[in-house]
Amino acid sequence: MQVRVSGPQSSVLSPRYCKLIVLGGIFVLAIFVFVGWAVFTEMFQQRHWRHRVESGDMDIITALLEEVLATWRRSRPPRGTSSNLWAGVQGAQLVAVALESATVSASAEGEFRTEGSERVQVVTALDEAIALASRLLDMLLYDVPNLRLDRIRVDIYSTFLMDSSGAPHTISSSSLFERITAEEIWA
Repeated sequence: MQVRVSGPQSSVLSPRYCKLIVLGGIFVLAIFVFVGWAVFTEMFQQRHWRHRVESGDMDIITALLEEVLATWRRSRPPRGTSSNLWAGVQGAQLVAVALESATVSASAEGEFRTEGSERVQVVTALDEAIALASRLLDMLLYDVPNLRLDRIRVDIYSTFLMDSSGAPHTISSSSLFERITAEEIWA
């Protein structure tokens, strides 16, 4: 079977080209169906997770928080974020989870540099703890998919050197933040 194409330069398509056009169309259709199926199943998976969170499934809430913390541990620091601050974010650990709240702990250290022959403190441990707490609060409130916690508590620990007895970790900052407060601030 030969197909004639009319136009300025008439030519005849051979049966071989017709078969290739049909195969190409089937291939494009298969890609379209596969991508549609992938989007469709992912959409229903997300809906299922949101439904389980709304029903109070503590296992899925814990899994979502652990997964986002693991993602932050593997990722590179965002542009403009200090390495000290991102190291604190990557070291964050989930301590407790309740139906509408979570408690996370992390550690923050002061930042030092050498000027001349002296070691100078650039950022205190308390300043770093405040920055880390605010960063973790922001990320936990808004960067966890399918989860909307009402309260988040972030405990930041720092190392303070004692005389010669060692270096115990003591709590440097404890922040409790409620979503309703954020909505009032940004409304």
